[in-house]
Amino acid sequence: MKTLVIGAHGKIGRILCRRAAAHGLDLRAMVRSETQREAVAAPGVETVVGDVEAEFAHAFEGCDRLVFTAGSGGHTGGDKTLLVDLYGAIRAIEESEARGIEHFVMVSALRADRPLEGPPAMRHYFVAKHLADERLLASPVPSTILRPGRLTDVPGSGCITSDVGAARGFDIARENVADCIAAALSTRAARGRVVDLLDGELPIEELFAAS
Repeated sequence: MKTLVIGAHGKIGRILCRRAAAHGLDLRAMVRSETQREAVAAPGVETVVGDVEAEFAHAFEGCDRLVFTAGSGGHTGGDKTLLVDLYGAIRAIEESEARGIEHFVMVSALRADRPLEGPPAMRHYFVAKHLADERLLASPVPSTILRPGRLTDVPGSGCITSDVGAARGFDIARENVADCIAAALSTRAARGRVVDLLDGELPIEELFAAS
């Protein structure tokens, strides 16, 4: 099965592409320009040029699954958050419905279910994630929503927790998030799940076996 990765040029997306072969994944990485192709090149990964703020429906051709890990980033304004994190996600969901995508993995954010509890300067971001998640949950497309905490670039431990109350902090390595995406794609048990993600003690390969 081929999986389209929207947001492949982002930090999590690039890690996922680098690890595609190790996880046995056949990926199509969507990048915004020809110059970004090299950054995601890896065994088991093909590339396609598409823009989440413009035209990208063609990128779905021949794909069975989808990962949405696109984000406007922390250095842009609310306008980009609306265009990418909200409207881009909604358009990806709508295209997935039209194409009969079999599994949609959304990379959301911790506290997206409680958007008004976040810092005032970040509330537009959490609201965008919340509305995108709600649209996906209302969709007939089978889905997994991953809600990572504060992202770091430390090496992944291969272990996480989905119990926020038991976590030692609010961080999670991007490498761990990428491996959780791969785990979600690798098992039907991940479908229909909304999972908070923080660094912890549970091996990622056991995440979707846990109740």
